[in-house]
Amino acid sequence: MRAVLRHVAPLLALVATCSTAFAGAGQGQAAQEPQQPQAPRIRVSVDVVAVDVQVIDSTGRPVPNLGPEKFSVTINGRRRRVVSAEQIGNDGPGTASDGPSAPAARPSSAPERVIMIAVDCISFDTGAVHEVIQNVQAFLRRLEPDDYVGLSAYPNGAVVTPTTNHAEVLRALGTVVGQRDGPGLNRYHMRPSEIIDANRDLSAGAGSTLDAIVRRECGIEPDPNCRYQLVAEVTNSALYYEGQATASLGMLRTIVMQMQGYPGRKTLLLVSGGMIASDSPGGRPDLGGLGIQVGKAAAAANTAIYTLYIDSTLHDRFGAETRNADRTVNNQLRDRAVLARWLEQFTGAAGGALFSVQLGNADAALTRIQTELSSYYLLGVEPAEEDRNGRTHEVAVKVTQPNLTIRGRRWVMIPTRSAGAAAAAVADPAPSPASAGRPAPPAPPPPRHTVAAEVTALADVFDRADAAGFEKAVYEVDDLPNLLRAFRQSDSPWPENRRRTAVFALELAIAGLRSGNRDARDEGGRLLAEYGVRLRDPAGADAFECWWFVTEASSLAGLFAPENALLFIPRSLQRCPNEPRLRLAHAVISEQQWLRGRTTAGQEAEILNLYEQAIKFPETAIEARVRAARFLYGMGQFDRGLALLQEITTPAADLELRYFTHLIRGQLLRGAGRPDEAAAAFRAALQAWPGAQSARVALMTLQVVRGNRDEAAALAEEVQVAPTDQYDPWWTYFLGDFRIYPAIRGKLREMGR
Repeated sequence: MRAVLRHVAPLLALVATCSTAFAGAGQGQAAQEPQQPQAPRIRVSVDVVAVDVQVIDSTGRPVPNLGPEKFSVTINGRRRRVVSAEQIGNDGPGTASDGPSAPAARPSSAPERVIMIAVDCISFDTGAVHEVIQNVQAFLRRLEPDDYVGLSAYPNGAVVTPTTNHAEVLRALGTVVGQRDGPGLNRYHMRPSEIIDANRDLSAGAGSTLDAIVRRECGIEPDPNCRYQLVAEVTNSALYYEGQATASLGMLRTIVMQMQGYPGRKTLLLVSGGMIASDSPGGRPDLGGLGIQVGKAAAAANTAIYTLYIDSTLHDRFGAETRNADRTVNNQLRDRAVLARWLEQFTGAAGGALFSVQLGNADAALTRIQTELSSYYLLGVEPAEEDRNGRTHEVAVKVTQPNLTIRGRRWVMIPTRSAGAAAAAVADPAPSPASAGRPAPPAPPPPRHTVAAEVTALADVFDRADAAGFEKAVYEVDDLPNLLRAFRQSDSPWPENRRRTAVFALELAIAGLRSGNRDARDEGGRLLAEYGVRLRDPAGADAFECWWFVTEASSLAGLFAPENALLFIPRSLQRCPNEPRLRLAHAVISEQQWLRGRTTAGQEAEILNLYEQAIKFPETAIEARVRAARFLYGMGQFDRGLALLQEITTPAADLELRYFTHLIRGQLLRGAGRPDEAAAAFRAALQAWPGAQSARVALMTLQVVRGNRDEAAALAEEVQVAPTDQYDPWWTYFLGDFRIYPAIRGKLREMGR
């Protein structure tokens, strides 16, 4: 049975009114002189701020029977008077159900507890999350039946609005899956702490952490290309993790802000495997103050925070995909600290509690959290006049009794006196028939929507202009890095259309990557990484997500910056392994790296294997054969390249691809010493694409070598008098699908409407 809280009205607003009434005459006097009129009642009002805290002992059990004199409260470092202290709690673990020490139950007119479970899916592997979810389900089964419980598995998992239907939440929890990038994407097997130190040492010499990693991965006398690729992975990984963190923390902030719309006692239980955040000043990945900002938002929402950090470093260390390298205990401890750092910032700023547990061993910590949640104190604190400015202030609560732990928010918003009076006027109404019994479910919080003005202006252009018009508008932006940052920090211009937002983000990111401004390029990379996370559907990638990745890949191929592109393409393929154009893009971009001379031993065979994977799909079979044949031409393997082309029995419907087929066949035949057949192939190329300069020049030089000077002279004359704007598809051959980028982007825009 729950105890009954008598003579205490619930403090449901930030400001309540404590009133003391003084009667002018006693009951005895009234009995002797019934005709005498009663003296007027004098009311003295004190505006107070409601501050809720948990007081627990070393075992996590709530501490009962603490009056206001036991608490010391400061606002902005200055002590303020505690007017009242009421303990409110449930019958549950660690709480006595009767007797003088029992905490008071929630008043009948007060709302029940609201507990939101947030699961950071991007921080867990697919398999690892199963044990975690089982622990959380056991925690949920132990909660009180009338607790309102919600779920948000972000980035795109199950969402359940707080409800007393715990079975619904249990079912939704069963659908949660881990969404962390799979193994094999970190080519050089760098640990979290090594990524941070290597970024710090980019300009350092011998003896640095970066130098040690290079020697470990590339050999005692490292191949310069291996070092180049490793350094590229170091810098690009920092950008990627920064973008991923922005996505994760942005979604968590949305959850926290939604909590602000619910009345009463609110608790957020965050379950996360952590993320890489630099522990060195100026180091990378740099999350800045994102964790602290979200923690402050949680405190402002009057939400108690419990964070469960599921440490999977031991599991990751012994995973089948992990290379046996330098694995010291000290590094393991630092890796754990690095992954948990933002969680500590977030939880600390909110005044919450962080529990760190090994993977699959969270039940004890969740039991402790349940015990702590069973009771809290609601303090009425009198602010000073200078505190009443409608702003957020830092608040600190202590108790005079030793060896106790205080859990409570560190920030409180204190309204102005006029706002406080208004709040006091509505804070203590007579209970309505609906609230006299069991409270109604919390109403959904009102939507909060904030978009930077410059983002709104560009979104308007995106809505009304074609792709070329939008490109022009972005090109004319004065400060592109700040625009990209503003978009990442704003709400979506289309809150009801996630796909349209993703298309807008992709086009902005590509504009940043194409910029000559380094800050804009960095922001573009972060934006790509962020929306690569925001797109994910736990049930698997849909057609829109896969085509978004195709559009991204074709854009990156057009940049001819393979080290950047290879950060994203393999991750896209993990989501969409059966997307033909992604398979082809992976091969093309790997070949771009080869063309730049940045390959290591054995990489030629890897590139050919990638083309063979693309050949398996009918949609890309012809183009993959043509490109693989051209790659073999570059390696001097002419006969092998010709064998690939001989298997093309039907001419390609794509005229550019048909032109490439004839042109490359001619190159291979010329290299194989078959000039007559080569000349015929070059003429076929000119027939497929009349006036193509590359085919003319190839045929002209071949005829010069063969002694056919008249034909060579005629071809030279045609080259000289050809229109300057005559397009030759060969000019964009090595940019892969960028040659058809307008069509690819147009299809994505249509899918995003």
